[in-house]
Amino acid sequence: MHMHMNSQMASKTIVVTTDVYEMLRRQKLPDESFSDVLRRLASGRGRLSPHFGALAHEPEEFFRGMEEAIDRVNRASDIRRLVRR
Repeated sequence: MHMHMNSQMASKTIVVTTDVYEMLRRQKLPDESFSDVLRRLASGRGRLSPHFGALAHEPEEFFRGMEEAIDRVNRASDIRRLVRR
């Protein structure tokens, strides 16, 4: 959803470092202004679709390792809850 505001809206100038500018530029969708990008990111409604398939190249072992790590964290969390009782 593209949210350009009319040109009579008040504006402010902000200064960002080059690395932050590049991060914002990479987040910018084709029809968005930088204000639109900041509004979208600040509202927490970022799009997940650009990230779909990001791990598609990973081997099966990667996912098994992730599952094992998650299981270890879950077990440790369960143990901490039992100890607190």
